[in-house]
Amino acid sequence: MSGNNSGDFSIPVVERSGDMLMELGRRVPVFAQGLQLQAAGRTAEARQVFLQLTERPEVTAPSLHQLGVMAAYEGDNLRAAGLFEHALKIEPGEPLYYCSLGTVFERMGDLPRAAAAMLNLAVMLQTRGQHADAMPLYRRILALSPLNYSAWVNMGTGLAWMGQSREAVVPLIVGVILFGRVLPEARDLGRQLVDEISDRLPELTAALATLPEGMPDGRLERLEEVLQTLDKALRTAGFIDATVMALDMALKLAPGNALARWNHSLACLARGDFATGWADYEWRWVWDQFPEPRRILAAPQWRGENLAGKRIYVWGEQGFGDILQFTPLAHILRDRHGLADLVLEVSSPLTGVLSTALAKDGIRVVPRPDNPHMFSVQESFDYHVPLLSLPHMLSLRVADLPLLPGWLTLPEDQVARGRTLLPPPSGRRRVGVVWAGRPQHSEDARRSLPLAHLGAVLDAIPDADWFSLQVGPRAGEALAFKGRLHDLSPKLQDFIDTAAVIANLDHVVAVDTGVAHLAGSMGKPVSLLLAHSVDWRWGIGDTTSPWYPNHRVHRQPALGDWLSAIASLKEEHAQYGMPVTAPASDAPQPQASPGPKPAKPSRKASVAATAKP
Repeated sequence: MSGNNSGDFSIPVVERSGDMLMELGRRVPVFAQGLQLQAAGRTAEARQVFLQLTERPEVTAPSLHQLGVMAAYEGDNLRAAGLFEHALKIEPGEPLYYCSLGTVFERMGDLPRAAAAMLNLAVMLQTRGQHADAMPLYRRILALSPLNYSAWVNMGTGLAWMGQSREAVVPLIVGVILFGRVLPEARDLGRQLVDEISDRLPELTAALATLPEGMPDGRLERLEEVLQTLDKALRTAGFIDATVMALDMALKLAPGNALARWNHSLACLARGDFATGWADYEWRWVWDQFPEPRRILAAPQWRGENLAGKRIYVWGEQGFGDILQFTPLAHILRDRHGLADLVLEVSSPLTGVLSTALAKDGIRVVPRPDNPHMFSVQESFDYHVPLLSLPHMLSLRVADLPLLPGWLTLPEDQVARGRTLLPPPSGRRRVGVVWAGRPQHSEDARRSLPLAHLGAVLDAIPDADWFSLQVGPRAGEALAFKGRLHDLSPKLQDFIDTAAVIANLDHVVAVDTGVAHLAGSMGKPVSLLLAHSVDWRWGIGDTTSPWYPNHRVHRQPALGDWLSAIASLKEEHAQYGMPVTAPASDAPQPQASPGPKPAKPSRKASVAATAKP
C-alpha cells in the first residue's frame, strides 16, 4: 500500500482519487508536508502532522485515511480498518477510502468484508451513472469472491447501461444460475438459457467453466428485476427466444409486473406470435412510465361491442411511424363493423397528408388536442379506441399482412406540386434518403446513421440523383455533401410535402423512422437500414417485411456495424444500371426492385372479424 494507496489497484477511479491527495497538498501545504514525510519513510513525523490536521474539518477525512495507510504498513490492519471507516463516515462519497478499506480487509483474510467494501463503492458509482468506473471494481470483487451474486448482476446492469448488450448477457445469466442454486425455477431457466445461446456466445461458456460450486455470496435481490434487465440485453443482442424464456419466468414470479408484460409483448411480436403479443401489448397502459397518457374521454373505450351504425373516435399514439403503420386498421374497423362515422386523431404533422389521402374514403382526420382528455372535435361518440389497440381487438395475425398495400395515394395536384419541389429530371434514378430519426426517441442513437457513413450510402447506388428528405436537427448535415445531395429540408414543412416529393421518386433509403413507413404506405421501394437491435415490426433477421412488400431490410450483423449494412445496400442496388425518369404521377409504376409487385389498395377488411371481448 503506497502513500496514496493507488499502487495496489488498476482501478482508474481510485487512481484519480490518489490525485485528489496531491491536489489537496497544493491547497494545504501542511498536508503536502505530511505526504512528503510519509513518502520518505519518516512515519512518526508524518503521523504527528496528520494527527494535528484531523482538527481541521476540510482535511479531517483524508488525514484519517493517511493515518490508516501508515497503520496498515505497520501491520496494524484492525486499527487501519477503523480509521478508513471513520474517514468514510465523514466523506462517504470518496472512492479511495472504500478501496483502502477493502484492501485492508483482504490482508486480514476477511474476504467477505473486502468484497462488501468494494461492492458499496461500485454501487455508489453506478448510482451516479459512472458505470465504466464500476467495471474494474466488479472484476476485482469477483477475483476475491467469484460467487458474489450482486457483483455479477450489477456488472451486467452496468454493461447494459453502457450499450454493451452482448457483454451484459454473460454476467446476468451467471446471476440467474447462481440464483438457481437457491430457487429451483431459476435453475431450470438457467439451463434453458445456456442451451439456447451458449453456442452463439462462447464468452458464456468460458465464464461458466470457471464458476465454482457452492451457494451464492451476498444478498439475493428480486430475480424478476434482474430478468427484466436481462430481457433488454438479450433483445438488443438479438437473442429473442432467450428473451421470451427470461420474461416467462419474470411473469411467473410477478404476473402483475406491467413492464415485464409489455416487454414480453414486444418479444412475442418479434417472433410472430401475434396472439400473445397483441394481448400483452395492452399492458402498456398499466406501466406507469409508458410515454403516452392513459386518456379519460367522454365515451367508453371500445372492447368488442357491436358497432353497427355507431360513431367511434380512433386516436393515434406513439410515433409518426406507428400511426402510419396502423392507419389501415381504421379502414378495416370501419368496413368490417358497419360504422356510421369514424374520426381518426393523429399527431399534428400527419394531419395534412392523412386528411388528403383518406378524404376519398370518408374518414375524417383531426389533429391531436392539447388536452389529452378531450376529443379534438365538439361532437359526441359512442366509443373511443387507441389505434394500436386495434390489432388486438381485430385479432390481427401475420397471415393478414400486408394490410392494404399502397393505401396512401395522393391526388394528382399534390403529386404535381411535389414535382415543383424537385429540380428538372436528369434522366437518372431519383433516390430520397433519411439518415436520422427524432432525437427524442429512446433508441435514436442506435437507429440513426452516423454522418461519417453518409458518403458510402450516396455511393451505394450509381447513376442516381440523391435528395435529402431529412428534417429536424440533423437536416443541416446535408451541407457536407453539397453537390452530391440535394437538400430539400427547407421545402419540407409537413409530411404532405415529403409525401408529394416521394411520389416523384424512384426509391427511398431510410433508417427506421416515420419516412420509411410513409414511403412503404405509398408502395414505394424502400431500402431500410436497421440497427442490430430487434424491433418487433421488422422481425428477426428478415430481409423483407410482411407489412410493406417493397421494403428490403439491411440489418447490422452486430451492434454498430453500419458498414456491413451499407455493403448489403450496395449489393441490392447493383442491379440498377439503366437510368429512368421519375414518374409523372403516383400511379403504380413498374419497379426494378426484387419482391412482389405492390397490390392495388383494397378496402376489404383482411383481419379476423371477431373482436376480442
